[in-house]
Amino acid sequence: MNAHHTGRAKALAYLIPLLFPAIIVAGLAGVILPAFGWFPALGFHSFTLTPWQILFNTPALMEMVLVTMFVGLSTTAIALLLTLIFAVTCWQTRLWRITARSLSPLLAIPHSALAIGALFLLAPSGFFSRIAATPMGWTRPPDILSVNDPLGLSLIFTLVLKEAPFLCLMLITAVSQTPVKRLLTAGRALGYSPLQCWLKLAWPQVYPKMRLSVLIVMAFSLSVVDVSMIIGPNLPPLLPVQILFWQQNPDITQHLPAAAGALLLLLLVIATMGLWLLGEKTLQFNLRNWLTAGHRGGQKPLLMKCGKMTWSGTLLMALTALIVVAIWTFAWRWRFPDILPSVWSLKSWIRYFPRLLDPLVTTLIIAVSSSVIGIALSILCLEFRSPEKPWQNRAVTAFFYLPLLLPQMTFLLGIQTLLVSLHLDGYLVTVIGCHLLFVFPYCYLSLSGSWQQYDQRYTQAGRLLCGSPWKTFWQVKIPMLLTPLLTTLALGIAVSTALYLPTLMTGAGRYETLTTEAVALASGGNRRLLALYALMQMLVPMLFFAAALLTPRWLHIRRKGFSLSAGQRTSRNES
Repeated sequence: MNAHHTGRAKALAYLIPLLFPAIIVAGLAGVILPAFGWFPALGFHSFTLTPWQILFNTPALMEMVLVTMFVGLSTTAIALLLTLIFAVTCWQTRLWRITARSLSPLLAIPHSALAIGALFLLAPSGFFSRIAATPMGWTRPPDILSVNDPLGLSLIFTLVLKEAPFLCLMLITAVSQTPVKRLLTAGRALGYSPLQCWLKLAWPQVYPKMRLSVLIVMAFSLSVVDVSMIIGPNLPPLLPVQILFWQQNPDITQHLPAAAGALLLLLLVIATMGLWLLGEKTLQFNLRNWLTAGHRGGQKPLLMKCGKMTWSGTLLMALTALIVVAIWTFAWRWRFPDILPSVWSLKSWIRYFPRLLDPLVTTLIIAVSSSVIGIALSILCLEFRSPEKPWQNRAVTAFFYLPLLLPQMTFLLGIQTLLVSLHLDGYLVTVIGCHLLFVFPYCYLSLSGSWQQYDQRYTQAGRLLCGSPWKTFWQVKIPMLLTPLLTTLALGIAVSTALYLPTLMTGAGRYETLTTEAVALASGGNRRLLALYALMQMLVPMLFFAAALLTPRWLHIRRKGFSLSAGQRTSRNES
């Protein structure tokens, strides 16, 4: 690679981190202007406050806002509490190791697939009601509002099953960067119980490393659409769902209050995050005397045992939800209150699988394309970044967190507005580019650790042997980083497969994916077809993760066998 190409690559590597926040800012501008009445593409050429008047006159708007905030705060608080329980009760136990191994497959499952599994658990005729039917004497499904409840309790339950494992993964990462073992050993030597050691010594140092992940969970919980449409409140819906309804209304005047609602959602997310951070400071101030007090306390083994059971129950419920989804794809007759189907069959697969082929192919095309492009851009940014400017690398990382911290509905509505104005909506390349906004940050963050740990001496030796930086890169560095590259590819595919709003809002309804079809079918009564879509959503990322795990081992065994056979041929020739 000559100096001219190297200079162009460096310039592009510096441009990419600036491009993504620029797109987000353009998306926000595409929301702010229509929110105040200016939308030339639809014939609105003057600024006005009419969209806000329509928004504030919406029936039950305050209820939507309060329930949305309640769902976001409750989900974040419960998921963080479960993470703390996991840390305190499972540290250096077998359950800690089991959880660490099971987190990646669980996190690879899209939110909407898990929501469908939770729907099969919580519905009046769901799995939980079937278990309780015999002791309660039920012969028919109970008349209870166990899903789509007005307070969003079923939505909170579903989001906690998904977000608690995510925060636990962030906890494991934070623990690896903190001398937790030494802190706990010192606390135990001073006579404190394991619970007090974690709360007084380890957690105050671990939590700041997790704060950004906690805020990401909060932003997602406040702005989630697909999970809410499956299992959340519907009369009235949450604020982001109502914004989507306005945006999809054939009456073009409803697009203006949708923009105003998206701006209100952004303000709600910012206010809720501020409230959370204020609560942190208040709690820290009120607990400072307890943190420095010398009271030791008892061991509380019963409390520790209950904590382990709570975390085990959380994992068990998530696993049960996924198993019930798989059972429904093979169930031909499953009457209430039977625990298991009375008739098993492959008829659902034979009848409905051809219907899944087009959404499956579209999902794979979008997911693989966005992931490959995301990995290529990530490698470009990582290969040509400046190690002598760490502040620049931190700024780049901060830019990549923007799509994860802001509500999707806010800037995606603005991006859709810009695409409509430029007549670029409804193209496959547009959908792939919009998915790239979310896939690329995960690819970059996933690869950055492996790129930093790579020993540059291998590259120096390769250049001495072949004299070509390009050959050294492809023949030395890429093979050595093959495992993290394949894992990142699987992660990008998992992220893309789960995306609902980017496909819906930039594809103009022309591209059906597994996720968009599953959400559309959730309001119907065909559980077998719905379960089949949910199962395919789970299988796509899990198969890619399995391939990422097994491919390097297969290549290693193949190279080893080739080396052995070459050595045997050499021995025979010498003899």
